[in-house]
Amino acid sequence: MVSLTWQLRNRRAAEVTDGAAGNGAAVPAQPESTTIVAALEQVRPHEFTVRRYADRDAAVQAIRHREVYGAVVLNPAGQTTAARLPVTDVVPLSPHDERGAGLSAFFFPLLLGGLKGGIFIAIGIQGTARRLLTLAVFAMIAGTAVAVVGQYAFRILSGSFPLNAAASGLTVAAIAATVIGLRNLFGLHGVGVGTVLIMLVGSPISAATLPVEFLPRPWGAIGQFFPPGASVSLIRCISYFPEAPTLPQWFVLCGWTLVGCLLALLTRNRPSARTRSTTPPSTKIA
Repeated sequence: MVSLTWQLRNRRAAEVTDGAAGNGAAVPAQPESTTIVAALEQVRPHEFTVRRYADRDAAVQAIRHREVYGAVVLNPAGQTTAARLPVTDVVPLSPHDERGAGLSAFFFPLLLGGLKGGIFIAIGIQGTARRLLTLAVFAMIAGTAVAVVGQYAFRILSGSFPLNAAASGLTVAAIAATVIGLRNLFGLHGVGVGTVLIMLVGSPISAATLPVEFLPRPWGAIGQFFPPGASVSLIRCISYFPEAPTLPQWFVLCGWTLVGCLLALLTRNRPSARTRSTTPPSTKIA
């Protein structure tokens, strides 16, 4: 309970990146744009980092590439365009998931599916080759099924269906491969180690329900190197930020999958703790 709730109790924004942009003119360094920075710093100290962009189009592109969360557009005189600022939703949420809660909840079935699949394969399937073959088939079926439900049944996913299916399948594969590899390395104890690593370490710092910047530093950044965190960022980019770079997330998921499979292969002839404990000691005849 502590592992899954501490990030909510200790949430606080840190260096949330926003933009200031000119409207057809370069953003002045002094004094208006500096005034915005000073006002943010006074209201929320150390919680915002402001970047300056030449015009509105540049700021919009920065939002679509996930470089900033939002932007304030200034007119050529360096002032905001109106007393009451109009708001443009550059990347709107799906009309079927207006609060984004569905997308946040979508990641937990992936997490549980990968863990349950990995545990079943690690315990119920005998032989490393059979386990890895079952893992590949399970990941493809699970990824496709989850993407179909999320994109066409619940409509909380958008963007490219093949990419959503591939990202979902790779998430399941990364989590399940970790459990299988640790099971081969440590025996049945490895199943527990893998579950704790993914569920109690990786999941709370995955930023599934909070932005990375709202997690205690440096845990938000560390969480992006675990399968849950990489999956959250990747699927969110596929659905809402297709122009944003996603290679780091693909590499993280592929890396965990590869390491888990290598652990399983390199330790395939290693006797488990249970086997060692039940093997009778050899007797030497004088």
